[in-house]
Amino acid sequence: MKYEHESTDIDRFSLHDCRATSAEFTREDGRLVFRFPDGIFASDYSDDWPNTGRAEVEFRIDPMRGVTVYLFEDAGDAAVRRECPLCGLIEKINALKWELEFAYRYDGYEEILYKCWLWEKDSPHTYECELWIGTKDDVVFRWDAPAKTC
Repeated sequence: MKYEHESTDIDRFSLHDCRATSAEFTREDGRLVFRFPDGIFASDYSDDWPNTGRAEVEFRIDPMRGVTVYLFEDAGDAAVRRECPLCGLIEKINALKWELEFAYRYDGYEEILYKCWLWEKDSPHTYECELWIGTKDDVVFRWDAPAKTC
């Protein structure tokens, strides 16, 4: 897919409140891509969230660190954390069974943690999710400019 703009400046962007509705992982080159048809937040534009046109974010994964996905499910008075295979997450997103909403980003030594929500049409409707991505400096943001309004 072609986009108008591209940047690797992670500090200019936020995925907060943005929903990925498609994703792909290419094991051969370690590329994890999330696509946001409603855009992402870029500091270059308005204060609206999201404020770009359609966008994607590509993470180039360190093979020694990989990607780990945890889902948190209610179990009575406690929450149970279970690991979800990355391929399972991607399959459900691409089958339109889940949308992945990004909430908060935490930067680690050589990884990024995203606290997220998984939205689905059926009950329980949402899951809390953690996405541990083994990369630090290899993130590429691609986007189209926001649509002009009158």
